[in-house]
Amino acid sequence: MSMKNQIRYIAVLVLTVFSAMSCEDSSKNPLPGYSRSAIPVFTPNEDDSGIINLLDLSETNLSFAVATDGRVEVEHVDVYLTYTNNVTKDVDSIMFETISTFPANFTLTLDQLLDLFDPEVVTQDSLSIGDAFTFGGYVLLADGRYLTGGYSPSVVANEPVTLNYNVACPSDIPVGSYTATQADEDEWFGSATTKQVTITKVNGTANQYLISDVSAGGYAFCCLAFNYKADQPAIISDICNTIIVTGPSSSQIVTGPGDMQGSWDPETQTLTVYYQDTLNGSDDLKSVFVKN
Repeated sequence: MSMKNQIRYIAVLVLTVFSAMSCEDSSKNPLPGYSRSAIPVFTPNEDDSGIINLLDLSETNLSFAVATDGRVEVEHVDVYLTYTNNVTKDVDSIMFETISTFPANFTLTLDQLLDLFDPEVVTQDSLSIGDAFTFGGYVLLADGRYLTGGYSPSVVANEPVTLNYNVACPSDIPVGSYTATQADEDEWFGSATTKQVTITKVNGTANQYLISDVSAGGYAFCCLAFNYKADQPAIISDICNTIIVTGPSSSQIVTGPGDMQGSWDPETQTLTVYYQDTLNGSDDLKSVFVKN
């Protein structure tokens, strides 16, 4: 591990410990062991379209169930809906529904979805590739705690705490095992690495995939001594062959900045992903995945 990386990670570790001691409100951040808390769970139904199909908008059908997971009693869940304009980056959020009986099922056509927002925010004519509609939930526990997010990366990777619908095209990236490499072009990890990873479809989605370790072994090489996990899972979305990292904003692994967007090459079976680690201030990381 390079000296530059050692200084970076030590500084971040100190800052993280200090922040946890001084700023964290444990009552508003579900713990990784959420048996002492609860999380919202969003599950697409079989007839869910998974995307807003730009090639045929009439095929859009949002159909999903909302439940909770955890061992504490839940009073209700406030389901919110956020629209993100991919061109302007404007974000608009509304309160969609408050539910106290689980599971609760919802079905929306595209017209019904758009009618939830003012025409100044979004219309069918203003939709563009990469726009996103995201459902999430704030959980009120019977003991009075109101949980508004802050999920750990392990929860984000393994539990559907939000549901995202992109304006996109059908995706056919094959699932299974891949040979992943990162060349450490930014000298962030201290060495190039290669690793076998798995890519699976996010349950019930049409264009979202879970990569078991987006760093291709980079964190296992550099950072185990600093208590970082060897695997850094990430959810990606295929937006008409533009690959971006998506998922809840609480995740430290997010998509690359500006025009640093990945791609899928069906001829070579190669997936390229650009990403950032917001916790550590790295903004131009890249991994390449070749189907085995």
